[in-house]
Amino acid sequence: MALAERPSLAWDVADLVHQQLLIVPNPLAAWNSDTFWVSVWDSDPGQVLVSLHVPRESADPFIQLKIGFAVTEESPEFQAERIVAAVRRPHPLNGAVVLGGYRECAEAFGYVWPSSLEE
Repeated sequence: MALAERPSLAWDVADLVHQQLLIVPNPLAAWNSDTFWVSVWDSDPGQVLVSLHVPRESADPFIQLKIGFAVTEESPEFQAERIVAAVRRPHPLNGAVVLGGYRECAEAFGYVWPSSLEE
C-alpha cells in the first residue's frame, strides 16, 4: 500500500495521534502495547490507521494489530483524542485486525487469527 497524499485532514489527525501515542511514559503501557505506526493509505484516504505491537514490542511471542478510524468533519484535535482513547482500552480492541505475529498470542489476547495468515 502507498501512503495517501499530504496535506489532508486525515494526515492532520494521524500526525496528532502519532504525537500523542509516541510520548513518554507510553500511554498504552497499561494494556501492554506499543505503537508501531500511524498512517493514512491511498487505498482509503478517509481513514487513520494505527498499528500496535501486543504485548510490547520487545516481547516474543507477539501480534501486530491494525485498527482503522474514519476521519470526520470534527476538529483534528478532537478526532485524535477520540482515536487515542479508543486504543487505550483493554484488549481485544474493537475493530482491530491481526496483521502478523503468533496465533497463540492473538488468541490469548482475544483476537481471531485471520485465515490469510494460515501457512
